[in-house]
Amino acid sequence: MKNYFDKFPDSYVESSRRMIQTPSSFARSAFFYVQETGYLKLRESHVARRKNLESYLVVLVLSGKGILMYDGKLYELKKGSCFFIDCMIPYYHQSSDDDPWELVWVHFHGATSGEYYRYFSANSLPVISPASFSELKDKMTSLLDVNTVSDLQAEIASSRLIVDILSILLQDITGGIKEKHPGRQKMAEVRKYLDEHYTEKFSLDDLSERFFISKYHLSREFHQYYGITLNQYVISRRITQAKKLLRFSDYTLDEVARSCGFYDASYLNRQFKNSETITASEFRKKWIN
Repeated sequence: MKNYFDKFPDSYVESSRRMIQTPSSFARSAFFYVQETGYLKLRESHVARRKNLESYLVVLVLSGKGILMYDGKLYELKKGSCFFIDCMIPYYHQSSDDDPWELVWVHFHGATSGEYYRYFSANSLPVISPASFSELKDKMTSLLDVNTVSDLQAEIASSRLIVDILSILLQDITGGIKEKHPGRQKMAEVRKYLDEHYTEKFSLDDLSERFFISKYHLSREFHQYYGITLNQYVISRRITQAKKLLRFSDYTLDEVARSCGFYDASYLNRQFKNSETITASEFRKKWIN
């Protein structure tokens, strides 16, 4: 089967593969799905331009250099660079004249693609140099291989690989945030304290005084470092403990509430429903043997 590459003259392309897919209705409703995936090694510079395309794009530069113009900003790309973008936003990328690039990429959509992208873009520039370059390359190459056929098994495998690719990107940026965070030791101490005392009553003022950091900075730094607010973290720990007691103890709801730091059954039920969409009482009934 012939591969088509944006009307490239044959002299431009040293090596190429491209697989275009039309997902099944089941894949569209249930999976991450491939729209297009490919590999390209150029001999000469080339520009690709897109806008208003209902697709998300991940590109990994295997060799060579180039640029990405995205959302009005210019980014330099080189071997080891990776970008993740929303193709509804106008963009173009161009290989350099003196060192044309080699790329592997995937256009995809479906499932929670938008949520992954929104988290990524809120915490990172569109272009990163992932520490897990080799692993990311293997996953994207495997995705290309899987899509040499079009059937349900390929769609299942593709969805799994896209999740792997997105997980690698998110782990890389969140790991980078932690590694570069100037107060990471202080935030680790705060979280350790919360893990040990989440059932107790304390305020943000108490934490601020204990750890010698202003309330504003404590709230901001904890959220930036762990991706969750202090209050959300404490509530989550309390609800997790409540689940254990609801399932594996004979405690009354009031006893469960007091043991977890919620103080009464009404407050426990309210917080439980906010988190789990059902009350603590309903949770116990559903999970009881």
